[in-house]
Amino acid sequence: MIKFFRKIRQKILTENKFSKYLIYAIGEIALVMIGILLALQVNTWNETRKTNREELELLVSLQNEFTFNRDELDRSIKRAQIIQSRCITLLENTGNREMKLSRYESDSLIRQGLLAIITYDASNGILDNIINSGKIHILKNESLITILSNWGGLLNDVKEDQTWAVNERNTITYPFIYKNSNYVNISRSSIKNNDITTGFTMDYKDIYKLQEFENLVNSNRIWNMKNERNYKNLKIKIEEIILLCEQEIKLKK
Repeated sequence: MIKFFRKIRQKILTENKFSKYLIYAIGEIALVMIGILLALQVNTWNETRKTNREELELLVSLQNEFTFNRDELDRSIKRAQIIQSRCITLLENTGNREMKLSRYESDSLIRQGLLAIITYDASNGILDNIINSGKIHILKNESLITILSNWGGLLNDVKEDQTWAVNERNTITYPFIYKNSNYVNISRSSIKNNDITTGFTMDYKDIYKLQEFENLVNSNRIWNMKNERNYKNLKIKIEEIILLCEQEIKLKK
């Protein structure tokens, strides 16, 4: 092709037809420019297609990760509700109320009610990788980018309440139980193949007469109520993220 144009150029110059040569030169330059523009357009198209494919992969991964987080959150909400129910059962037997619990029922409720705190740890491997690598800017939905960018702060708020609840249990509730009840009996059924028996005789009903016991049970109920409320608020954001991902995935396919 180059030799072809060169021959034409030489022929025009030989014939000394400057006006034709000028027209030819302009045409040749135009052809070169068109070729460059086409090459740039093809390159841009390829890059756009590559970016769209990568965005689609990110969206699918995020959708899967947050669907898993939502399912785990549902389980945590249910467990928090169960703990609250167990605490209420304990409170129905405190003070001067008639004791309706057997020792086994009491031990089980204390272990799985008073001493139980739900903690939720979201799976953030994919999101963290997207943010740390700067790939979050590949996403085009501004609403999705905003929620994902704020996700870490939302989790920290939830974890802060969880930490307070765990600290109260570890620093106040456990010492109280160790001092005022038979923890060997309380913990016995939670440990497999545990044949340890207590060497002390203690009426399991005595602890129910203590105001501090009632306060601790009620406090744990309230903490789990707060966790449940936090989890439900978190779930709203998760469902919004999943919905935005689904909408964007449909547009890309």
